Amino acid sequence: MDTQKMLSRRRFLQVSGLATSAALLAACPAPAAAPAADSGDGEMMMEKKKLEAWSRMTDLAQESIKEIIDIYNEKNTMGVEVEFVYIARTAGSQADEKLLTAVAGGTPPALHYADRFTVPQFAHEGFFTDITDFAEAAGVTKELYFDFAWDETVYKGGIYALSFDTDTRALWYNMDIMEEAGVDSISPPSNLDELRAATEALTVRDDTGAVTRYGFNPIYDQAWLYTWGFGFGGSFQDDDRRITFAHPQNIEAMQFVKSFIDEIGVEDIDAMLAACAGGNCRGENDYFWTGQSAMTCSGNWKVAQHHRYKPDTNYGVVPMPGPDGPAPHASWAGGWSWAVPFGYDDVESAFDACFYLCGPEGQLKYNKDTFHIPTIKSAAEDPFFREDPLHAVFMDLLPVSHARPPIPLGSKLWDLQVKAFRDEIPHGLKTPEEALMDIDEEINSGLEEIGFFS
Repeated sequence: MDTQKMLSRRRFLQVSGLATSAALLAACPAPAAAPAADSGDGEMMMEKKKLEAWSRMTDLAQESIKEIIDIYNEKNTMGVEVEFVYIARTAGSQADEKLLTAVAGGTPPALHYADRFTVPQFAHEGFFTDITDFAEAAGVTKELYFDFAWDETVYKGGIYALSFDTDTRALWYNMDIMEEAGVDSISPPSNLDELRAATEALTVRDDTGAVTRYGFNPIYDQAWLYTWGFGFGGSFQDDDRRITFAHPQNIEAMQFVKSFIDEIGVEDIDAMLAACAGGNCRGENDYFWTGQSAMTCSGNWKVAQHHRYKPDTNYGVVPMPGPDGPAPHASWAGGWSWAVPFGYDDVESAFDACFYLCGPEGQLKYNKDTFHIPTIKSAAEDPFFREDPLHAVFMDLLPVSHARPPIPLGSKLWDLQVKAFRDEIPHGLKTPEEALMDIDEEINSGLEEIGFFS
């Protein structure tokens, strides 16, 4: 057996401390040495190949990813050096136009940070590389991961990305603001009537009637169409894999959201979304951290933000309120992945970096730094993820959380639901039933055309 290969395995296991992840290292190909160059004084130096890793992440997430990359750059024996490159998200879309342009032009980066549910679409469209052979040689198997996380990285039996993290969703509330407003912070809203009452009590307006503090915005942050539909017991895909946004409970959920918006005022809802457009409310500028919103539907990553931005403010987290009481099933699990864009000329080196980022060591560092949840099941069992009581709520939600349909039109589906949820339904351009039926028709017709159901 190759000595270099054995040492690489031993070092990875020693650093990660996860014996259960040993299978990930089986049959890993021996890394090739980089070419040597003369430094000019007679000494030979390794000339490292540069690999770009493109990501839209900012703030805490970007910091952690850069640190993981630095660790990989110190440890890897592939003779490469990975560089983090920030790329701005295409406004109003899950599509990354810069990536698509780079692939089409034959100049793709080595790695791309992809919203995991979009992987099947980008695989279908030929923008991601099939890394199955490399993954299987490295011992990557479905059994190591949560099912939903694995399913979102696979298309037609091929592996097109490695999952990196996951998350769940719940109701965050500012206990200090609630107490100041005379709202019970010990018993936060548990059903929709209580949520509406608390929203009204916590909302503050100026002399002109404009909102200066929102009690709650039903279409902000992670309060998406999926969240409300799941909370009402709806479904978004049937057993035949057809998209079912017009499920009766989803329609009922959107009727509720429309009435909720009307109570607050659609102009006030629009004002908040406009103020936060273009990433203006990221990080410490989030309306929840500035105190301009008393409650919000959001995810476990806010635990890390709480520690950094508002450590002295008291916050609470509970499952989203539902029609008849707490609705933990309103939660859905998202998350990200790393993929090798199609056309990159050194897939072996790119996969090696991807494998480290998404392996036990990379996942544990990132998810601890940002308070996300690992998708490698053994890593998610680390006691750290339940030490903070706020994060423990999100861990408890994982077993009952749903996932978005992993289809080869996932990005398009997301964009359509955003349009319906934040424009057509709130402004009365379409009834909830019309908007949701139109989504089903367009997506299912598109899936028919590409033979998805055959």
